[in-house]
Amino acid sequence: MTMGTGRPMIEVEDLHKHFGKLHVLRGIDLSVATGEVVCVIGPSGSGKSTLLRCINHLESPESGRVRIDGRLAYRDEDGGVFKAHSNRAIAAVRAQVGMVFQHFNLFPHLTVMGNLIEAPIHVLRQPRAAARQSAMELLVMVGLADKADSYPEELSGGQQQRAAIARALAMDPKAMLFDEVTSALDPELVAEVLAVMRRLASQGMTMLVVTHEMSFARQVASRVVFMDHGRIVEEASPEQIFGAPREPRTRDFLRTVLER
Repeated sequence: MTMGTGRPMIEVEDLHKHFGKLHVLRGIDLSVATGEVVCVIGPSGSGKSTLLRCINHLESPESGRVRIDGRLAYRDEDGGVFKAHSNRAIAAVRAQVGMVFQHFNLFPHLTVMGNLIEAPIHVLRQPRAAARQSAMELLVMVGLADKADSYPEELSGGQQQRAAIARALAMDPKAMLFDEVTSALDPELVAEVLAVMRRLASQGMTMLVVTHEMSFARQVASRVVFMDHGRIVEEASPEQIFGAPREPRTRDFLRTVLER
C-alpha cells in the first residue's frame, strides 16, 4: 500500500456531468494526494469512467472544478464565471495526467518505439535521441525491451496494454489515470499488466484507478472509493471497505462481486 504525502495532486469539487437527461455525475468531491493510489470501484454505469474522463478533460462537466497540482485546470474562474483555457493550455495540463484506457489505443502504423516517442518529440519538443533513450528505459521497466520495433498487431493484449502504460509514462506525468485497463484482456494476461501497475505504485506514482480487480484494490490502494448512481457512497481504507463497509449498498455490491 502506498501512502500519499498529504499534498493534493488531483482535486475534484462538486463535479456534475449530464449526457442528455442522464445525470451521470452528481456532485463528486474527491482528492488524491501526491503518491497516493486511490481505487474506484462500483457497478457498471455508476459514473466511474466519466469521472476519469472529466479529470483529463475528455469530457467537459457542466459544473464543478478540477485542480491538478493545486491549479484550476482547463478553465479560469472570475467571480463565479468560468472561461475556458486555450487548446494549448488544456493540452499542457493533460500532459501532466497520463491516462490508460480499457482499449489500448496504440497507433497501429507505428512501432512500439514510435508510439512512445511520438508525443515527447512533437508535444514536449524533446530531441529524438533523448526521447528514444527514455522510451527504452520505460520499455525495460514494463518488460517490453525486445518489442521496441514490433507493431501493435504483433503483440498480445497484455503486451499492448503494457506498451500503452509506457506511452503514457513517456510524457513524465505527475499522475496516472487507469480506466478498467484489464477488462479487455484474457484472464492469463491480467497479471502482467497489474504487475506493472504495482511497480508504479511502489515507486510513488500518484494513481487513480477505476478497476474491477478487487484483489488489486485490496492490496495496493491506500484508499478505496465506492461509487453508485453518480455519487460517492463510501470511501475508506481497503481494510475498512473490504472488511467492514459502513454502507448497505457497499456491502451488497461487494457481496455480489466477491461471490463470483
